[in-house]
Amino acid sequence: MRIVVCSNQAGQWWWAAVGESGDAAAVSVPYASRTDCLHAIAELKVEGPVAPITFEESYAASPGRWTISSLIPSGS
Repeated sequence: MRIVVCSNQAGQWWWAAVGESGDAAAVSVPYASRTDCLHAIAELKVEGPVAPITFEESYAASPGRWTISSLIPSGS
């Protein structure tokens, strides 16, 4: 698992949790700044996987598929 940070021409930033096969396990909502995105990743890493963070403009995942709260197991 790795966390890929992406951005677009509109200045939006988002992260994607990418598995060994290259498929996105989760993609965040878009954030207005890189700092906001990195804060969300820090929050994710408290509850989520140990994963390296990379910055890849070419990663194709679109923002907004899942939010951090959807990664928290039911009943938490």
